[in-house]
Amino acid sequence: MAPSKQELLERVAHLVPDLAPTKYKGQAGKIAVVGGCREYTGAPFFASMAALKASLPWHWVASCCLRSSPQIGADLSHVFCTEGAATVIKGYSPELIVHPYLPDGRGSQEPGPQVREAVAAIEPWLDRFDAVLVGPGLGRDPLILFTVAEVMRAVRRRGVPMVVDADGLWLVNQDPSLVAGYRNAVLTPNKVEFQRLADKLGVDAGSEDALQRICHSLDGPVVVRKGAVDAVGDGRQGDVLSGCIATFAAWAQRAGGTSKEQLHAGDGVGGSGTGVPPLLVAAYAGCITTRRASQRAFARQRRSMGATDLLAELGAVADELAEEG
Repeated sequence: MAPSKQELLERVAHLVPDLAPTKYKGQAGKIAVVGGCREYTGAPFFASMAALKASLPWHWVASCCLRSSPQIGADLSHVFCTEGAATVIKGYSPELIVHPYLPDGRGSQEPGPQVREAVAAIEPWLDRFDAVLVGPGLGRDPLILFTVAEVMRAVRRRGVPMVVDADGLWLVNQDPSLVAGYRNAVLTPNKVEFQRLADKLGVDAGSEDALQRICHSLDGPVVVRKGAVDAVGDGRQGDVLSGCIATFAAWAQRAGGTSKEQLHAGDGVGGSGTGVPPLLVAAYAGCITTRRASQRAFARQRRSMGATDLLAELGAVADELAEEG
């Protein structure tokens, strides 16, 4: 039997770490965003800032978890981008740690020393992260994509939760083996990206069971089909969503000593032994947080609303969620 919305909300609350004077920087999660090129610098900024600012109401968490002060967002957010994007992204916010390690191939069609050097620079960092988000602002330069494919394989070898969005999904569409069978991955396609993925896997995207069939075909990843109603199965707002999911995935791994193997099983913190995987709960948490923040931002800004307005509401969304917790 599927859990009720109330039960899901309570499980979301159990993922959120509390603030305590004994804790130090990094214990509430370290997130990496792999993306950002000369043309696209906004997407990785919004995703990485959303990871820092994802939040839940303190009184909701207190009532559900018997804790009085929840963490507001991950502690650290790193961006791995091209050199042409790094200075711009650094200029957006001093809160982000920016690494200009992705190569700028300028249309080069073949991998070479640049790819090996970039992967060698990025890979030692991967052991430090609790979740990795791949795709925002990535672009489709072949040399960048060669590099990121190797980074995704390195993330997978380590068992780190991986959220894939935007051009990361385009890369998966070229090579589904990057995520197939990986149970610690979350894919967040919009309508067009979902259609491409369905076509690649031989699934009718218009069928009622399309989401389930795609999940079955990939045999592992959680798939979040974005739309008027987000569907969760085993533009800029999308960047905010993927950033929020990355933080909740990091919390799912850290909370209560949950192992990487438990993230896709119905146990561990957030799963509560009821058959709902903590990673799926994390995806749900990101969806509801982003949707409520969007509603609040639109109520304030109406047609002038932008993604920055969503970031400003991620803390205040607690007030709207509290009644349902």
